[in-house]
Amino acid sequence: MLDLLIKGGTVVSPETALRQDVGVRDGRVVLIGEGGSIEVEATRTINAEGRYVVPGGIDAHVHFNVLLSPVMKAQSATPGSLAAAYGGTTTFIDFALQGGDQSLVHQIELKQEELAEDAPHVDYALHAMITGKASFEAIDEIREAISGGVSSFKMFTTFSGDSAVGGMFIDDGRMWGVMEQAARHSGIVMVHCEDDCIIDWNVRKLYREGRQEPENIWRARPNLCEEAAMARVLLLARRSDSPVYIVHVSTREGVEMIAEARGKRQAVYGESLHNYLGFNYTDYQKKPYGMAHHNYPSLKSPEDQKAIWQGVQSGILDTVASDDFTIPLAQKLSGTSVDTVPGGHNGIETRMAYTFSEGVHKGRIDIKRYVDITATAPAKIFGLYPRKGVIAPGSDADIVIIDPKARTKIRLEDLHSAADY
Repeated sequence: MLDLLIKGGTVVSPETALRQDVGVRDGRVVLIGEGGSIEVEATRTINAEGRYVVPGGIDAHVHFNVLLSPVMKAQSATPGSLAAAYGGTTTFIDFALQGGDQSLVHQIELKQEELAEDAPHVDYALHAMITGKASFEAIDEIREAISGGVSSFKMFTTFSGDSAVGGMFIDDGRMWGVMEQAARHSGIVMVHCEDDCIIDWNVRKLYREGRQEPENIWRARPNLCEEAAMARVLLLARRSDSPVYIVHVSTREGVEMIAEARGKRQAVYGESLHNYLGFNYTDYQKKPYGMAHHNYPSLKSPEDQKAIWQGVQSGILDTVASDDFTIPLAQKLSGTSVDTVPGGHNGIETRMAYTFSEGVHKGRIDIKRYVDITATAPAKIFGLYPRKGVIAPGSDADIVIIDPKARTKIRLEDLHSAADY
């Protein structure tokens, strides 16, 4: 006897979209057959005719509970994971935060304890962030972290000193050390690519010109920032043989550099956010509460927005994540200048629906590509596949049913994050 039988829906993977029945027992997929072929008694049956049956979303980039600055204290995983579930995301990957002389393994253990106390409503995994003047001892712990199940390590090429997001910057030497360890022990590095020196110059230049208003943040952090930092990161990754995952690509140059590196057979993966698919720098001024649309990197031009969509379409960009970092609107809008603008946004619940609506429904991507960027690719890149990211015998029964004819308007009162916007 089955616990659940889903009948007659279009079951989707990155390769196929077939009318099939899916049988579930004890939280796992146990049967898949041609639509209408499974005649097994089930405790619950769902008629999915005319609907897509897709793997539960995997959001590979979220931040819960982390405190980066006085105004940037993210919501906990309790409301965040509830929002994830309502939005069709059944697995999130959060970050443990290491800095300076802190033990990497100890910080991972603390984050695991914190998440267990939050009792998330969906499954989760962990990356680790290695920041600041990380010690030799902390970087040497990468091997132990990987053996314990955390194999992805994020670093920042920006946010030095007293930035709006806190002191996250790591120098090239330490980055090289992390990459060497990751390559040696079959890990992967993740990098936030914005050049800190170019940003510093532009910020001071904008102050000198009297143009330091928050809506000029894209002038402080132009395309060149991402391009310059990514060039350096790709070089270090190539020389160290470390796979690298470039988080939240925001520029056309970033998309082109990933394509070029892949052409040289480099192991590089690209992520963007539905924030960059949905908005561009004109929204800072033309939309109400314009700076609420801001995240780091800053929004770029309409041409960059188009290039991000093209990267998603072509496969140059592998994943669409949220980079959810939910803080109250008052804090989100508290920045008074280009160097005090908080980042983060309330996005984990809207990622799956927005990407379907603006991608599949509008014909930019097909449903198979949708499944790849929202579930299968992040599962494969971060070692969760085939338990996650696919509907197949033996996989977790993390299943989302999408009605392609449904229409709704996103309203605050319908969302489940601890957010007031």
